[in-house]
Amino acid sequence: MNKKHLLGIVAGIVASAVLVTPSWADSTYKSHASLKTDFQTMDWNGGKVTVGSLKGIIKIYGSTSAKMPNGDKMQNCLMRVVKMSGGTEIITNCGVTDKDGDVLYSISERKQGDTSTGGKGKTTFIGGTGKYAGASGSCEYGASYLPDNWLSVDSDCVVK
Repeated sequence: MNKKHLLGIVAGIVASAVLVTPSWADSTYKSHASLKTDFQTMDWNGGKVTVGSLKGIIKIYGSTSAKMPNGDKMQNCLMRVVKMSGGTEIITNCGVTDKDGDVLYSISERKQGDTSTGGKGKTTFIGGTGKYAGASGSCEYGASYLPDNWLSVDSDCVVK
């Protein structure tokens, strides 16, 4: 076997491995979070501003790759809601911590509902630590507020 032929075979094997390696594909998954809320609200400029925290468990299921393994993780968030006559702006900064201590960071935004009616929004992943370093992707989610300061969130996600 000559050198050119051998190099061609090696290049073909490497190219095949890159094309079929799951880490190169997007990972999809679903999640359900149950979060305890702690909000404070004040009247502001003819509207209301609410700030506070969300803490609880997020369950990942239906994952298509090891980028986001199935199972339970801790979620901690800080949230800011500005509700004015012209609309609502809700921004939530979150960290999801897995059993290894690695954290996935995200920003969630929605323009509908408030801290009593819930609504639909979008989460964007902005990186993380450990296995989540450099993570990107997004989720579409629906939030529902429950009695006794509980929040339920269901999401459909893609991690790149």
